[in-house]
Amino acid sequence: MKTLVLIGSNRKQGATATEALAQARELDPTGQDTIVHFVHEMKVACCCGCEICRKEPACSQKDDMAGLIQEMLDSEAVIIASPVYFGALSGQLKTVCDRMYPVYRGGGKSLLAGKKLYLVYTQHSPCDTYADVRKTAEDYLFRFLGFQLVQTTVVGKDGKRYYAGT
Repeated sequence: MKTLVLIGSNRKQGATATEALAQARELDPTGQDTIVHFVHEMKVACCCGCEICRKEPACSQKDDMAGLIQEMLDSEAVIIASPVYFGALSGQLKTVCDRMYPVYRGGGKSLLAGKKLYLVYTQHSPCDTYADVRKTAEDYLFRFLGFQLVQTTVVGKDGKRYYAGT
């Protein structure tokens, strides 16, 4: 399955990357159709609020985000993986998510409609901690953008795993 992996951690050998890449291997065992990005290595500026994306599926900023959106559109599945900082996605990954607005076309329509999404969270607390925050992100941010949430994986501080499907 053609898979795009977005990792919101700087640690290439850390828990977040390990879990995300394991999920990617399940979806694409050969790895030939998998693209992996550590978002801290990408040039993605914060949203400037110009609202060009409300008029057309584009952004005024010329950085790596346009190519990243195209990779999302071209993929069959997207894995978004993040360590949990203060109950939320990492800052780098949140910036990427904020810049995904050009795919939303208003009236509940999205260019990502039905795209399979796998979420991976790692945190230094029990798996059930921050469940309410994750639910808000899943329901508002990711479903708003048209994703079909297939699975959420949470790895807690003791290495325990929690899996939830839709």
